[in-house]
Amino acid sequence: MMTLLNRLMTCDRGGAIAEFMLGLVPLVIALALIFEFGRAFWSHQAVIKGVRDATRYLTRVEDPSDPAAQAVAQRLLLTGQQGLGGVERWSSGSAAPMEVSITAVPNAGGTFRGPATIQIVNVAANVELQLPMSGVFTLFGAAPLGVVTYSVGDSGRHYGK
Repeated sequence: MMTLLNRLMTCDRGGAIAEFMLGLVPLVIALALIFEFGRAFWSHQAVIKGVRDATRYLTRVEDPSDPAAQAVAQRLLLTGQQGLGGVERWSSGSAAPMEVSITAVPNAGGTFRGPATIQIVNVAANVELQLPMSGVFTLFGAAPLGVVTYSVGDSGRHYGK
């Protein structure tokens, strides 16, 4: 029995695999974090671009409060195209509910070039982003990230056609 115990104490076979398994845990966590945050930043940038496109469109139409114009702006927000169809800019979470408001700024003193009342078009999108790799963090005792919710907004002066 003593020879078996001595042999196990002096044998270093399998040491490399044990060290690899100790290093694998932080490596998997790091890769999951890189994937999740990269995807979240990419989706956030896509939403920002969509909100800017929708705002730019609504500042150039005749009536930004027209439901047809707002439907086109919604398609621009989601797909980048004015027509039906297209591929959505971000693939997970909910479709971004777009909120449009129009603010009137008085220009009676002629501070700005243009009419006596200048319209400002405000577009906001509330987005829920699902994080598919959040289950990896539960394997190591962390709480899952789940859903990230954020809002993106933009505004521009209404010029009309």
